Amino acid sequence: MASGTHSSPITDSDQPLENILSSCLDMLKIEDADLRRKMAEFAQSVPAATVGTHGKWIVSIKAIADAFASENRMFTQSELCDFLTVAVKGIDAKKAGTKPVNDATFYIYMDIMQNYEAASEKLKVHYPRIITDVISILDKGVDTKGEAVGVYGIERYYQKRKTTALSEDPAAGYAAVPAFEGKQPHEPKTPVSLSDELMENLIGLTGRSRKDLERSLASLAAPDVKKISDLSSNYKRLQKYRKTTTSAELKKEVEKDLGRELSDNQLQHAANSIKKTKIYVENLLDGKFVPHGTHGINHVKHNLEYGFQLMGLIEPRKRKSG
Repeated sequence: MASGTHSSPITDSDQPLENILSSCLDMLKIEDADLRRKMAEFAQSVPAATVGTHGKWIVSIKAIADAFASENRMFTQSELCDFLTVAVKGIDAKKAGTKPVNDATFYIYMDIMQNYEAASEKLKVHYPRIITDVISILDKGVDTKGEAVGVYGIERYYQKRKTTALSEDPAAGYAAVPAFEGKQPHEPKTPVSLSDELMENLIGLTGRSRKDLERSLASLAAPDVKKISDLSSNYKRLQKYRKTTTSAELKKEVEKDLGRELSDNQLQHAANSIKKTKIYVENLLDGKFVPHGTHGINHVKHNLEYGFQLMGLIEPRKRKSG
């Protein structure tokens, strides 16, 4: 691993995002002006609420990893070890140096030393993105898509990401340029119109500005706008459920509203969706639910929506007839 003692991380409140990104780039000795510009564009297009969730350091190293991958660029083995070292510097001081962090870092380091050189070029391109997700889990408890992973599941998650990362578009979830492909550069997309009440509810749910929400909603497909609208119209119920402190209390409130009972399995789905409502809405707004597998669905998104449907907070997807 890169030599030198571990210094305390630059805390998110100390520096602007661009300074954090610049520090990371300087430590990694990345001098390519075009690449640095792309990384800055990626980082600056991340919504403020997402920066608040994951922190400026993770947003910065993710922008670096995604920009490298989007350009099909690879780190050398020693550069990847440096990337790991820089990424770890951003972990909260209370967690840095703990056994889970040290064990996970050493596991990745040994994997790089033993397997990186023999890996396919496609996997090498995505290695920094995989490392970033693990660092996010160690620091925040969730990966950069909002999937929660326990410390004892990190090695399994890391190996799984070596497969799932290969099918992803590294640029997805940043500035919503693809929504305007095929149109004239100055032709605006029809803005999404929601009532003032629904927009105020959505502002309360996400903490984002109305302008930011309108811009994100304008880039979404109609079914996803409908889901967000459904959750926004059920804002008071969401707030009520989020205030419950036990499963029994949540079960009582949901069943009272639905007029029917929930099984233990259904209640577990419902509780998980309530807990991750903010993450779900933000990932939907930011286009971060990347489809996986032969069925073209994102299982995290699918499971959360199932929980919302069980509670009657969003409408079930209509089956096509015929």
